[in-house]
Amino acid sequence: MELGSYTYPITERALGIVMQVKLKAYFLSLNPEASALRQWDAGFILDFLKGNMWQPAGWQDFEIKEVTRLPKEERAIVIIPARHHKSLEEQVNQELQSIDNVVFFCLGDEEAEFDIEKIEHQSIHTWIQNPHIGKHDNYNKLGTGYPQHIKEFLPKEIHKKLNLYFAGQITHKRRIELIDVLLEYEAHWRNCRVIKTNGFTQGEAPKDYYKYMCEAMAAPAPSGAIIPDSFRLFEALECMSIPIADTVTPKGKIMPYWDWLFGEAPPFPQVTQWDSLYAIMLEILENYPMNVHKQTAWWIKFKRNFANKVWRQLNA
Repeated sequence: MELGSYTYPITERALGIVMQVKLKAYFLSLNPEASALRQWDAGFILDFLKGNMWQPAGWQDFEIKEVTRLPKEERAIVIIPARHHKSLEEQVNQELQSIDNVVFFCLGDEEAEFDIEKIEHQSIHTWIQNPHIGKHDNYNKLGTGYPQHIKEFLPKEIHKKLNLYFAGQITHKRRIELIDVLLEYEAHWRNCRVIKTNGFTQGEAPKDYYKYMCEAMAAPAPSGAIIPDSFRLFEALECMSIPIADTVTPKGKIMPYWDWLFGEAPPFPQVTQWDSLYAIMLEILENYPMNVHKQTAWWIKFKRNFANKVWRQLNA
């Protein structure tokens, strides 16, 4: 008998023993230049796979493998760095046929260049990270999430000392508009820390970045390079800091991105004009700490619901 990848007891009655088969999670890369498992974008899904996020009823640990080919399985999770598989959609689709029931994660494709419409499978649940409104409406949606290394630097206890913290690259219009407001805000308000950098990871060391993020009550989260999604918003949620979320792309398009991504209005403020930062900060400070308690409860529930949904899809 060929054993499937779903974790469930298989009783060999003649021998009187019970065997268990681990669930499989395959980080698949058909591009030799891209390691699926080492991408920063994989932090959120790895938290789930390792049981650190939420363990649904009947939970068993996953066996996590980085592969270039998919073996035959009854069911499994498959993750690809989608940006690096543009033009390889047909090969990816062929590999997925090896799994009878697959939960498929397309990570790290902010430009939405991977053609998901070319993926056809009789039993598949597809998750799109950095989804685009109008293009990925009918798929499961997943935000950028937080980097893999964040848990190395989070303190056991969080003590708030800063009103606001921002350290980031100023590389497009929305971030230029934000930094002008932030520098003025910092000059007139106490307990703020604003660091302007020229590029990704060129700012404060991770241990300092997360230290200050955990100390801050609020963290402005300007748009990413293409859509409003960014690591910073999810890092703020993990650090119990209130993100101030952008709703405008660098090209000036206003979109209800966060309500659409989460399927509801999230409990953090959203902006179209960064000049509103002053009023937003006054409201945050006046309602602290009840607002962060509400947000943290919502975030825990969101992660729990995500874990339960993926578990149900895998075991359908």
